Amino acid sequence: MPFDTSVLPVFLAASFVLLITPGTDVAFVVATGATQGRRSALWASAGIALAMFGHAVLAAVGVAAIVATSPLAFDAIRLGGAAYLVFLGCKSLRAKPFEAGAQTTVRSPFENFRRGFLTNLLNPKAILFSGVFLPQFASPAFGPIFEQIVALGAVLALLGLLFQAAVSVASGSLGQWLLSSPRRQVMLERLMGVVFLGLAARLIVMERKG
Repeated sequence: MPFDTSVLPVFLAASFVLLITPGTDVAFVVATGATQGRRSALWASAGIALAMFGHAVLAAVGVAAIVATSPLAFDAIRLGGAAYLVFLGCKSLRAKPFEAGAQTTVRSPFENFRRGFLTNLLNPKAILFSGVFLPQFASPAFGPIFEQIVALGAVLALLGLLFQAAVSVASGSLGQWLLSSPRRQVMLERLMGVVFLGLAARLIVMERKG
């Protein structure tokens, strides 16, 4: 491996604790699984995992450091992410009852993948996390720092995918029952919209900490 394998147990343990901490990704996957089903949540999880790996690459090339030191860059990403979540929230709130109960309302795999990807990618805290967390396990003694951070990011993204997949299965199982009723489905769509708007509000009030 292109990094110090002796730190792998600590890295895996720390990553696991961080992944199971409730946050935007978990809320998004749960909402997707409950309203769209297990398969849709799995596609959203794949999008989140790819974005996690993207954050690792950005951290490796120094973009995370720029975001950490530039209030303008941080705010641009933060407000962009909030705007996207507001868009998703309003779209869910406008869902019509007869549409909510129809099969045609199930989003395509690409749409769920794209939503998961953008939700994570446009979270500035995720960028800062990668920039602070991953370099701690890289050492010049084991080769180029860039390669080590990218490799560690790939491991973290894989762990994230496995965890989110488990969340997808759990929320999807509940969703199968909820989606059997048009009334329950439209209520879930409304709830999903509220969740998205809540996540957007969280991003809006988020402060950049040194």
